[in-house]
Amino acid sequence: MVAVGGPGDEVGGGGRAWRFDGPWDREPFDGAPPGPGPQWPLVLPARAGAPRSAGDAAAVAAGTADGSHQETVRSRMSLTGASPTP
Repeated sequence: MVAVGGPGDEVGGGGRAWRFDGPWDREPFDGAPPGPGPQWPLVLPARAGAPRSAGDAAAVAAGTADGSHQETVRSRMSLTGASPTP
């Protein structure tokens, strides 16, 4: 599983950007509803509220080169038995 979604991470994909504060907690910077999630592949402008390292950015890009946000959510749900709340 790719390491995206730690507190303060900022990710972008598909023309939108979000701040992640936990596995189910994301806020889009454009003020629109979060929607189904970021479109992969992702870019990582910031990690934990600070500029990201080149290594972190490369790992996120490689880890999200295929798959989708929804696949990751389904995987987390099956592993933990948890689900996001509305």
